[in-house]
Amino acid sequence: MIQKFRWKFIGAAIGALFLVLILTLGSLVGVSYVQNQKEVDRVLTTLVKNEGHLSPHNAQPAFGNQNDPINRNFLAGKYNPEAVYQYRYFSVVVGSDQRIKMINDNNVYKLKNSEINSFLKKVLARKDKRGNIKSGENTYAYQVSKDSMGHKLIVFLNETLIYQRFWLILRLAIALGILALLIFSLVLILVSGKAIKPIKDTYHKQQEFITNAGHELKTPLAVISANTEMEEMLGNDSEWNQSNKEQVAKLTKLVNRLISLARAGETGELTLSKVDFSKIVEDGAQDFKSVMKKNDLTYQVSIQKDLKVIAEQHSLAEVVNILLDNARKYCDPHGKVRVELAKSTWSKNVVLRVSNTYRKGKNEDYTHFFDRFYREDESHNSKKDGFGIGLAMARELIEIFHGKISVSHKGEDIMFTVSLKNVK
Repeated sequence: MIQKFRWKFIGAAIGALFLVLILTLGSLVGVSYVQNQKEVDRVLTTLVKNEGHLSPHNAQPAFGNQNDPINRNFLAGKYNPEAVYQYRYFSVVVGSDQRIKMINDNNVYKLKNSEINSFLKKVLARKDKRGNIKSGENTYAYQVSKDSMGHKLIVFLNETLIYQRFWLILRLAIALGILALLIFSLVLILVSGKAIKPIKDTYHKQQEFITNAGHELKTPLAVISANTEMEEMLGNDSEWNQSNKEQVAKLTKLVNRLISLARAGETGELTLSKVDFSKIVEDGAQDFKSVMKKNDLTYQVSIQKDLKVIAEQHSLAEVVNILLDNARKYCDPHGKVRVELAKSTWSKNVVLRVSNTYRKGKNEDYTHFFDRFYREDESHNSKKDGFGIGLAMARELIEIFHGKISVSHKGEDIMFTVSLKNVK
């Protein structure tokens, strides 16, 4: 159980770090992408205003508002006239007859006229003012406008080079994020083992104390039981003797469950194998048949045959007994107890449902039902036992079997549900 808690803690810590990395690095990558997008828009707009020409004297608008301290110091940066030469672009002027009047391709590398003509045909066919055209490894953003003579001006900007910074930051963010997660996970695994060692030692001592104390308690209980039986044999069969026998049986059952609960925390003591869940539930339900009748309870049992699960036979039988005993104990007078075992319709699991009439459970706090020594009546004056030790033991055993156990209330019934993976 301690190790399970340790791995849950490690998983939660790694998950939290992953979320922080996603938010921080993701924000950095997102800001980089938006800035690149805005940069493409600004450069295209500047090129259009200057009729396809970009020079150190007219390119300042391409670097954004220089009066904005955030933009100047963190985003676009200060305007550097030399930075103009990093952009690769060309422009085409088209007359009213859709023929090329002028091409300015001084700022691109080895772009043939045939390629420019191909670009132009695609842009004219689309009939939109802005867009993108891909050519080989490069993508060109374009904007359509008019020059000072009223001719159609189409400016093309190589945005692949601008977005290279974004792709670089994205690759670095992924690499650094993975590296940070690996280093953090390794350090956390190493440190957590030492951190939980005192807790682990205390837990094991507690388990040993419960087991040893339980065995020590069995001896005086056995003596009291034997003395009570001897009194009966000598003819002293009174209501007090009967009460002693009932309390001894109750204490013996409590001690046995305490020992079982302590052992349940040590998974190495349970050998899991394929067991017949149907047979276990059938036997348990049969054992409680007379008890239910004695308590004047309606008892309904529905068991699907030959359902196998991975568990430990005696421990799984104990879980069934705990649930049936709990249903019997807390069922309303003249109420109904129902046991149902069937294969789940929606999954490959076998589902055991044990329900009983429990009208006052409508407003019950079910989050504590599986806590050890939980009592509905916190004054400890209740005539009934608390829910805790049996249900706590059932939960720990089911978790060892890699299953799930839950409780719910619907209508007038409280229902305990056990789900284990079905095997053939």
